[in-house]
Amino acid sequence: MPLDEARAVLDDFLSLLPKLFDLFDRSPEIDNHTYVELAEYFKTATTEASREENELIDEVVKYDDQDWKRVPGTVNEPIEFFQVLATTHLWGAAPKSSTSTSDSPPGKAVRTIVSKTSDSLLGKTARSIAKSSSGLVSPDSEVEGAWGKATTNIDVAAEQGLAYFWHFMAYASNNKAQRDHGRLLRMQVDVPGSHSSYTVASARIPFPGVDNRVFPVRWTWRREKNGDFVLGFTFKGSNEHVERAIREDERAAGCTRGTTQGFWRFKPLAPNVCSATLVFQAVMGGRIPVIAMNWSLKSALSFAESFRDKYERNGKAVDAELRLWFPPPPPVETLNEEQAGVAQGCLALETESAAEIAALVRSSKRLLTYRGSAAAKARAAKGSWVKLKSTSPFVSLSMKYTEPEGKKKSSVALGKAMSTLDCIASEAFAYQFAACGREKMRISEEEGDRARVVFKEHTTHDFEWAVVKKMPFPLTKREFLSRFLGFKEPTGDLVVICEALPDSTKVDYGANLKVVRGKTTGVFRFKPINDNTQCEVTLVQHGDAGGIVPERVVVAKIPQALSPVAEMRELFQRDDAIDGAKRSELAAIINTHSVDLTGKSQRLVKSVTDKFASLSDAAFEKLDSPDFFVNMSVAFKEGSSAAIGRATTIVDAPIAEVAAWELAKTSRENQKAHVAFGGLDRNLKKINDNQDIFHVVYDLSIPGFLPRQFVSRVVWEWAADETELTVVADSVEHTDFPKRKEYLRASSTVVVKYKQEAEVGEIPQTKVTWTQKVDLGGRIPKWAQNRQGVGQLMYLSTMRKRFDKSLAMDAASNLRVLTMIQNHDGNYSEREEEILEEGQKMLALFEQQKSKELKMSSPTTQAKMAFKDGQSHAYGWSSAVVRASPAQVLAFVWDTNKRAGIYADYLEKTLDEDGEHSKLMYIKKKVPNPFDSRDFLTRTVWKKRGAGFIYVSVPELSDAHPPTPDVVRARYPSMLKMTSTSDGSTQLEFVLQPDVGGSLPLWLARSLMGSNLAWVTEIQLFFGGLRGLEEWDAKDGEAVGEVLVMKADAEKHHVKGETKAEARVRELMEKQKGLKELGEKWEWFKALLTKIVENKLRPAGGSKAKLCNMSEKQAKVIGGALASCIAANLTASAAVDEWILRYPAMRELEREYVWFRPMMNTIAQRLLESVSWGIKMRLYTGAGLSTMDLISDVYMIYMYATTEGQQGTALSLGIMVGLCMLGQLLIVFAQRHKGPRRVMLKEMLIVLTGIAPGIHAMRVANGAQQAEHATIDPGMELTCTRGLEMAFESCPGTVVQVYALIRLMRDGKATSKAALGSIIVSALTTGFSAATISYDFDVNPQRRRDEPDFYGYIPDAALGRTLVFGCMIVNGALLLLVRSVSLALLAAAGGGRWVLAYLAGDMGLYFVYKLLRCDLWHWIPLEGAASVVESVLERLVVKVLVDFTGVVQFRAPGELGGAYFTFNMIMALAASFASTRVYPDAAVIVASLSGAWACVTLCFALLVKRGFLGTFFSLETGHAWAKSYFLDGGGDEVKKRIFEHNRRQWRSVRGEVREWIEAGWERWEEERPGWFDEAWKATVDEDMLPTARAGAGGGEGRVAPVSGGRDA
Repeated sequence: MPLDEARAVLDDFLSLLPKLFDLFDRSPEIDNHTYVELAEYFKTATTEASREENELIDEVVKYDDQDWKRVPGTVNEPIEFFQVLATTHLWGAAPKSSTSTSDSPPGKAVRTIVSKTSDSLLGKTARSIAKSSSGLVSPDSEVEGAWGKATTNIDVAAEQGLAYFWHFMAYASNNKAQRDHGRLLRMQVDVPGSHSSYTVASARIPFPGVDNRVFPVRWTWRREKNGDFVLGFTFKGSNEHVERAIREDERAAGCTRGTTQGFWRFKPLAPNVCSATLVFQAVMGGRIPVIAMNWSLKSALSFAESFRDKYERNGKAVDAELRLWFPPPPPVETLNEEQAGVAQGCLALETESAAEIAALVRSSKRLLTYRGSAAAKARAAKGSWVKLKSTSPFVSLSMKYTEPEGKKKSSVALGKAMSTLDCIASEAFAYQFAACGREKMRISEEEGDRARVVFKEHTTHDFEWAVVKKMPFPLTKREFLSRFLGFKEPTGDLVVICEALPDSTKVDYGANLKVVRGKTTGVFRFKPINDNTQCEVTLVQHGDAGGIVPERVVVAKIPQALSPVAEMRELFQRDDAIDGAKRSELAAIINTHSVDLTGKSQRLVKSVTDKFASLSDAAFEKLDSPDFFVNMSVAFKEGSSAAIGRATTIVDAPIAEVAAWELAKTSRENQKAHVAFGGLDRNLKKINDNQDIFHVVYDLSIPGFLPRQFVSRVVWEWAADETELTVVADSVEHTDFPKRKEYLRASSTVVVKYKQEAEVGEIPQTKVTWTQKVDLGGRIPKWAQNRQGVGQLMYLSTMRKRFDKSLAMDAASNLRVLTMIQNHDGNYSEREEEILEEGQKMLALFEQQKSKELKMSSPTTQAKMAFKDGQSHAYGWSSAVVRASPAQVLAFVWDTNKRAGIYADYLEKTLDEDGEHSKLMYIKKKVPNPFDSRDFLTRTVWKKRGAGFIYVSVPELSDAHPPTPDVVRARYPSMLKMTSTSDGSTQLEFVLQPDVGGSLPLWLARSLMGSNLAWVTEIQLFFGGLRGLEEWDAKDGEAVGEVLVMKADAEKHHVKGETKAEARVRELMEKQKGLKELGEKWEWFKALLTKIVENKLRPAGGSKAKLCNMSEKQAKVIGGALASCIAANLTASAAVDEWILRYPAMRELEREYVWFRPMMNTIAQRLLESVSWGIKMRLYTGAGLSTMDLISDVYMIYMYATTEGQQGTALSLGIMVGLCMLGQLLIVFAQRHKGPRRVMLKEMLIVLTGIAPGIHAMRVANGAQQAEHATIDPGMELTCTRGLEMAFESCPGTVVQVYALIRLMRDGKATSKAALGSIIVSALTTGFSAATISYDFDVNPQRRRDEPDFYGYIPDAALGRTLVFGCMIVNGALLLLVRSVSLALLAAAGGGRWVLAYLAGDMGLYFVYKLLRCDLWHWIPLEGAASVVESVLERLVVKVLVDFTGVVQFRAPGELGGAYFTFNMIMALAASFASTRVYPDAAVIVASLSGAWACVTLCFALLVKRGFLGTFFSLETGHAWAKSYFLDGGGDEVKKRIFEHNRRQWRSVRGEVREWIEAGWERWEEERPGWFDEAWKATVDEDMLPTARAGAGGGEGRVAPVSGGRDA
């Protein structure tokens, strides 16, 4: 084998190794297995550490006893960082142990330099330490590095934490070290039979002139008597294997030796939670800038962050685990004297003694006084507790106002909160002591607290902590310092007292916070109840907000101050379980109760039922019901104006279960609904198993009307055959619920009958009939009362939905129908065959007639409308693809018993004939007022045809449903064709010709046409909703995205307090199986989707929460931020990319679910199309500026043309505008010359009228795709148009106008404000256009994925993107002004010849550079003379644009190239200063503009991602870049992009490209990858096609469409 071939084979084999490693990589599994084994060893080890090892650990542990200072910015972070700073200087000397001093010291010491690091927590830490370090030290002195400390809780066992750091050579650690530091020496040597090991770590120092560092470290561990694990590390001591490895490794031997020492302490808090503390010191060695020292500290701190992130779990679960292992409280008798005194003083709050309370809060300078409405009630009550409004029906809030004894004493206000917690007392007690637990820290962050920290711990049950609360603007933040002390009383109560700390107490927040000190004193009491399965919690609290606070603010803050009780109640609630148990108990009583009613109860039941039984069914008038499954009617008794309402429905549950749900009046579920409905009070007094007294109060929410109070006796009784249960409720008077003056007594009579019906499948059915009469009393008109009473009948709809099992019932029914279809072998009558033939003719109509496209609510549905000659009624056609088989689709549409086939406008639906393949069905629909309702009598037939089925419906007559006067008979002949596709889906084609009868407006008829054609969309959505989360793929994501932006029926009938977006999401999450599973897995997902579809533009909030710790409030913040991303980006995909990169939780969702990004892209695209702000605003702003620039230029041409001596300027501007127009016309020709001529002429007319920028912007904003005969897509066309405008109009026009302005100033003539305005408009237009070109290309996610080494320099954070975009606008505008002034000065000094000579020399140098590098051909794939003209013109235009605007995008290899781009900027700056040599009078102006431009450029360089700065110095050529797609791309999808480039750029690899195509064509034809479409095939040259295809003429008429690539 020849050597070249052997090398090629070897290269191919070696290239497979990384792929094989990735394919079989199990490194995470191996690492975790090793951690588990090591953890078990540490946990069970019986050997003790040696004396030397103990001494080593004792030596490093003592370093924790230092005066630690908190690092700024870390007070509310999951990891707390502290520091002890040594005096440092810019250059430090090597320690005595250093073996290398190759770092070169400077000539003199200078001040500390602070590096700009990332915005992460570690970046803040390093910056703060650098900022605090100062001083000068001799280069020969020894420097002791600063000490750092990190402490946090880790969600893993203590021994597992030790194993994580002991396993130094873990795969994950080695991979990270290689990414950060390259292939430098890294090793570990274990010492057998000991608790020690030795490691070597090397660090690459990214600073010029500074050597890399090597750190040899000895590690030793031991287990303390209290169970803690300590891992000490030090630079002291040596190991021969380590020293030999350092000497023999060439790279390590050249490193400077650094030192580090410290320890890790892992303290067990629970079986799978520990507290981790790191104390360390690192000395880099050698002479090194302090900026590098700070970098080393940041690297050391990163261990703590990565350690915590690796094991982070759900915060609620971790808090619960810690509570279970929290030590029990000490008995009150064991408190020391000082603690007992504190407890006794705080317990005075519970004694309600004004004197004792006043003494307790005597340290306050003033006590609380109130004049609010709540305070007025409290004063009037004279020392009694006054109830406050609570947001929870399960938490009682009250306030007490106490007048202390004696004169001139301040009043005191107390707050009290009470509730019952569904947990044992010790668990609630432990929660209160977790002052900085995960959930409390999350709530604190969401409330905007500036700080929350435990700063001193006396014992586990006695500590001091601080919180800095946010206050309403303009009030200053409030600081509260408190001491928590817990104990157990002899009664078994657990008590936590909260004492305000003295004013002299200071807390280290790491920063000087501007706060006002507040005070709070309170008592939490947890009383065990119900055999200690629950506990009662009571909080009594006094607070002083400090400073001057409006009393209304203080009163409003009282519920918030008492909020810990509500938080505990919500955290520990088991509402569903407790309600379920009580309902089961009540259902059992209902099922088994056989005790006869008392005489009084029997009389009540009889009298009430007889009262309503006297009304026959004919007396009730049927009402339109919002719920098809609930029949509503109303009747009036003779002589009474009060309405009697009746509602009937079928509930999918047994009688006892349904009745128990309704009779459980005070269940937690009903109490929540009661509050949501406006309820004020709700009580139940049990008389016996059969009867209760029910008391309820409702607020009518009508100004001037009192709340209504109802008191009813509720009795239930079984019928003799036990198939029907009757419940009656009638108004009574009861001593427990007397009349109150603040309420008005109302009355009601209700009879509810529960009747057992036949089961459907295995699902019990109960018919519920609810009859009621309500009298609200007072002066409310009877018609209003009747309307209110009828509305209450919809309670039955709530009951029905509560037990709804429609999905299960429909699934069972659908399965039966599907089985029938699969086994069907029936005969069709002649009439049925005729019906089927009529349906086929309807479909054929659209193949013969011209049709008009219709826009549907779902983009996945195509629709059109056509008219047949001689007919006045239009035909409609729609089509969609359903992810189900044709048989499954037919089973769905044929199953007329399914509930999913019932629509909101249905009034009646009956089935007259029900055959296997033929049905006769009657439907009555409601039409919007004032039009009459419509009904339909339809014969439907189906039959199998080919790979699918046809389903045809035609109108028919029947004696069972003759036409009626009040209903218009409509005709809806239709046909549905179901065809199987290759992937197992079904292609639907639906045709209908609706004749709605009567006279309907055209707009309504068209609306009905669209809604009927949307039937295929509904089928599509139904089957999409059946797919579970595990089945979802990218197509499901797109489908769900479409559904989420479509209006839903639930929006029309959303419940009180629910927005339309909330109703839409709620309905979809109920119907869509996958979404429902998501809602069950992530409680916050519903809130996230709701805020996304609301699409309200608001400032984007921040959230660093991970997926496992997301809350509903954080989800709302993240979901609401998508709108701002849409507003800031050109495309939906770029907006979603920014949004996902901004939030860690969304990045996790994308990694976990393949459908997530497609869903978000779809949602963003639809939202982008539906709003007037966002991209449209930005595009139209740019277009407006361009148009304004053109108008100002035309105006200035007129001004100069009419001004003596300025006609030359007018002519120059006119020529430039003309050249701009000519260039745009050439673009139109290149873009449209292969299409119809009329289209090209239309586009040219748009250019000549000056509205081209606006038209192009509108196309991009509306998401227009590349036209069939177009050469480039609309986005690239807009970019080319902007480029030409800047090159031929804005840039030279600004130069000419500046020159004219300088001439006027030189001649002493007055300058025109219009001229200055025109220059400013041109500069702003140019800067904006240049910035948008670069910005839109860089943030495009597809480009970032395809070319990650070039695209991505703009930061991912919103603020970073805004700043970079602003910098690019200002940079472009300033550069244009700098260059314009320079050239104008050159022209003023030497005339036009100097300018032409300079421009010719500059442009000539550029073209010589391109020719010498064989890089003249541009990448756009044109041929012949067009390619030559385009390449020269494009190189000229791009050079001008970079000269005058600095478009960052044009640093690409296919344009200027990175190195020449930077050289060009330097030359521009040099030329500006050179111009002052020939025109010294303008030196100040030039220096000012140039200095400002240089500063903005520097800011830009500091803001962009550092890894992309190398692209500004790249020497890669355009032809090398084009060939890199093929040579370095790897996959076929990347290699195929070589055809997007000029053939001359890659002709050297043309043979390899041909071989690749010949080898892969047959495989691509079989696999059909997404990129292998007709459009790409058309770009392949004819001589490269496989022989058979080429011979068939496959290469005829080939044109290469261009989508852009990396270059604009």
